[in-house]
Amino acid sequence: MFGADRQDVVSGDAVAGGTLEVRVACTDPGGGTGWFAVLDARESSTGGLGSVMSGQFVCDGTEMVVSTTAPFSGPLQITFRQVPDGAVEGYAILSTD
Repeated sequence: MFGADRQDVVSGDAVAGGTLEVRVACTDPGGGTGWFAVLDARESSTGGLGSVMSGQFVCDGTEMVVSTTAPFSGPLQITFRQVPDGAVEGYAILSTD
């Protein structure tokens, strides 16, 4: 979740071949859009945190759900890459099976 301070939101562990599901939403009175990214947080990944999946969503309070198959086993991190300046609240949930 975020308020005025938009920081990395959630970390979790994936299992190769399992399902990764992301649920994101935010509220912006101006109706802007945001971006989220699920990042590879394994220590063995080279060149920083690579993107596993990402997407754009409208900050109108509607929840967006996106899923994909986990490409590896190991830690992940979900973060907001961009959120409108006027956004007053939001959340990102990363779940794995």
